[in-house]
Amino acid sequence: MRFTVLLFSIVLCWAGLVPNAVSAPADTVQVQTKPINKVLVSIHPLALLVKTAWPELDVQTLVQANQSPHDFTLKPSHIKQVHMADAIVWLGPQFEPYLEKVLGQSQNQNKPMADLASFDAHDTHDHEEHEHDHHGPQHDPHLWLLPTQIRPMLEKIAALISLPEPTSFYKLYDAWLMVARFQMNDKTQMGFVSYHDAFAGWVDYFSLNQLAVVTNNPEKPVGTRHVLEVREILASQKQACLLVEPQFQGRLLKKLQSGLDVRLVKIDPMASEFKVKDANFLDFYSQLLKQFSTCLKP
Repeated sequence: MRFTVLLFSIVLCWAGLVPNAVSAPADTVQVQTKPINKVLVSIHPLALLVKTAWPELDVQTLVQANQSPHDFTLKPSHIKQVHMADAIVWLGPQFEPYLEKVLGQSQNQNKPMADLASFDAHDTHDHEEHEHDHHGPQHDPHLWLLPTQIRPMLEKIAALISLPEPTSFYKLYDAWLMVARFQMNDKTQMGFVSYHDAFAGWVDYFSLNQLAVVTNNPEKPVGTRHVLEVREILASQKQACLLVEPQFQGRLLKKLQSGLDVRLVKIDPMASEFKVKDANFLDFYSQLLKQFSTCLKP
């Protein structure tokens, strides 16, 4: 009789009719999270950085290198890119308001996203170099040109979209910074003028002497008084050069140069010569370093 009861209990357990059965209820089965592969980055130089840090990712760019982010508008093809991505990296609504609405759509709300302008780098690691940086991510849209913020940004991206820490890149980047600071040590006194206010992070980090900036936003007109002030600086011969981005060749530049012996040095903060697929962000930084060095040579 005891044997019959024991056998009956075993049969009930296997059938799932006894509460203490080993099998778990179906609603507790965990579903595997989709791995991150296709990452959409809002702007080209940041996409170059992400691809360099994580070469295994399929990194796509929304605003291409030959497009100005200052007057960018979304097209249906851009919206499709957003929908197709596994994760999004962007500068945040303060700097890229055109993305805020599409990212809030229902099909995108559950996607991992990294809003880079929303974090305080001092909350991640207290890097020694922070003492040089007075242009944090909340105030400067050119985040990829802030040498002190590169590592904190990548740490934040890794945390928010579940990627491994890019330790190999960190080692290469730290070594690059050491060499770069040595190369710029003797170039801190010579003054220069920037056409576009994109290099505040470099100026702070390398302790450079930027005498003036022609325009904060190249899409907006510059007042006559300011043009005259910049011309006085250029005429004083206190500056080594005028740093100009390749796309700025208009009437304003001619006004600044007219009648003056001003040396122009081309500089490209948008990394337009570097392809994302080549994952060569440090080559881009080396090019910037060379362009500054050309400007500031004795």
